[in-house]
Amino acid sequence: MGEIQAVIELWQRGEREAAERALQALREARPDDPDVLGVAADLHAATGRQPEAIAIWRSMADGGTADAVVLRKLGGALLDQGDARGAVAILGRAVTADPANPRGLNNYGLALLRAGEPGQALEQFAACTRLLPGYVLAYFHGGLAHEALGQLLLARDWYERALALDPHLAPARLQLSALLERSDRAAARREADRARESDAINLMTVRRYAEAATTLTELIESGAELPYLEGTRLHCHLQVADWRRYDEHRAAMDSAVAAGRPAILPFSYFVHTDSAAAQQACSRIYTRQAFPALPAVHREPPLAGRIRVAYVSFDFHEHATAYLLAGLLEAHDRSRFEVVAYSYGPDDSSAMRARLARAVDVFVDVRSLSDAEIAETIAARGVHVLIDLKGHTGGARTGIFARRPAPIQINFLGYPGTMGAPYMDYIVADRHVIPATQRHCYDEAVIEMPICYQPNDPARPRPSVAPDRARYGLPDNGLVFGAFNSAYKIAPELFGTWMAILGDHPGSCLWLLDATEDGNRNLRAAAVRHGIAAERLVFAPLVSQVLHLERYRHVDLFLDTWPCNGHTTVSDALWMGVPVVTLTGQAFPGRVATSLLSAVGLGALCATTPGEYRAIVATILADPLRLGSLRSHLRDPAVTAAVFDSQRYGRDLESALVTVVDRYRSGAAVSTLVVG
Repeated sequence: MGEIQAVIELWQRGEREAAERALQALREARPDDPDVLGVAADLHAATGRQPEAIAIWRSMADGGTADAVVLRKLGGALLDQGDARGAVAILGRAVTADPANPRGLNNYGLALLRAGEPGQALEQFAACTRLLPGYVLAYFHGGLAHEALGQLLLARDWYERALALDPHLAPARLQLSALLERSDRAAARREADRARESDAINLMTVRRYAEAATTLTELIESGAELPYLEGTRLHCHLQVADWRRYDEHRAAMDSAVAAGRPAILPFSYFVHTDSAAAQQACSRIYTRQAFPALPAVHREPPLAGRIRVAYVSFDFHEHATAYLLAGLLEAHDRSRFEVVAYSYGPDDSSAMRARLARAVDVFVDVRSLSDAEIAETIAARGVHVLIDLKGHTGGARTGIFARRPAPIQINFLGYPGTMGAPYMDYIVADRHVIPATQRHCYDEAVIEMPICYQPNDPARPRPSVAPDRARYGLPDNGLVFGAFNSAYKIAPELFGTWMAILGDHPGSCLWLLDATEDGNRNLRAAAVRHGIAAERLVFAPLVSQVLHLERYRHVDLFLDTWPCNGHTTVSDALWMGVPVVTLTGQAFPGRVATSLLSAVGLGALCATTPGEYRAIVATILADPLRLGSLRSHLRDPAVTAAVFDSQRYGRDLESALVTVVDRYRSGAAVSTLVVG
């Protein structure tokens, strides 16, 4: 398996030709190895060579070496190519081999439906939803089957159940709109508009932001009365560095928020405003519109015994939040705390998922449950403290917290700002990210951690070597400035400062995360407008965490973004011994890097203006010994322990949890808590 893993890693690095050569050598050496054949078929499929992939999967199926997974892949590929009858035969075998697999049942049902057997298809969709009640596509396909049978009321019910689980399932919106057209034209128009909005959201999930922006513009210009269209379009523009009307659109968002209009989602607004008060107003608008408080469902938890604390998230898998959180979960004192994790995100079968499950007393997968059902489950367990790791970010299910299933609810880590919600009691912060003078801009009471609000995992990998610069597309010589924050955090003023820095240091390059083909092209064109050669911008593809951390070995200095800083990216840089220059903002999202740098004794790298930011970079690089001194400083374990000590962070957080529970039990008011 080592040789196969090497092929996969080459592919993940973007070295496709090398991966293809290594795979071909493996196929020649081991022509009948099902593992080798499986990887070959997967790589063919990933590069659009479906006939080659199908040929390999079919040879495995005919030769008896295909398991249910291979059969599902072959059947799905046949279905995509319009061979419904062939897909029925293969997917039927897959269901026989693995009858308890919801995906297999759904796909078999879809093949039957396309082969003109809606009644038999319904049996498969019903079996799928019995096994996994949250399987969205099975409800949508069941609606299609009911419609094919002329059962229109049942079809509408199944479409609505699908949309309750996934409001952005555009095909279900369109089918529902078509049904409603016969009875309620206004409702049909709303559903059609929502379907178009869902098309845009789905394009965003596959990073086709320019197309999504076009769809959103068409909706806006057609007079669609849906919230957040303008803000989502602006977010798409930023993802591809389309700044043509940036100032105009940003001013429109500020005006909309000031007027109380739901024009932009709170997380998107972080990158447009440096005002904590404006961010609070935006969060309040969103919470009132999308997740108003509902009747509390929590029971009075037991007063004796361990404190039961539960973490709730979409991100218990390979995700930046998991990298930060894992060490903290492992550090909890089990003699004093019972720790529960409620996961409503995907199970990616990763090592990180397994580690998180081991790190808690109870790990509960609640993907298939509604918000109300999850809230009841939490309340029934008697949770004292419920911690939301998502806030107002993608995949969040704030409706769980709106039902208040626990007496104490905390906003922590995933969302660097107030949720603007009356049912969230506390936010975990520190004196840098929420200064005392700004606490009034946060609806939650502040739990002020003594060092840094952000936990970090000392067990994360720290690669000591990396491939040479040429493997990454970097020039052989010259300074490398790293800026691995997401593309949407790059605004015109920030980019102008970066280009000025490149101009100050001839021969240097700026290493950015891949911003999609459109985004990369626009950023390079913007560089040329600033007098910087396009090739001085180098783009890094998305890879696994270990491969990403390797890249920092070639970064001389990390350039942070504003008004929304890097968060996990900054702690990654410090972990890898790379100094970071940041600009300290006025609100939580723009003060995270300042918190991290202050914790490791590098507060001098925190600027207050773009000019000072540029000057700090110049000062560091003017003295050949200065950069080396900073890197040596970050290699000192005594320095970095302040940020990367899960045990100490765990004790500090537990101290806060004990205090807030004691306050609740005594009837004391919720108020700011300074830890340590």
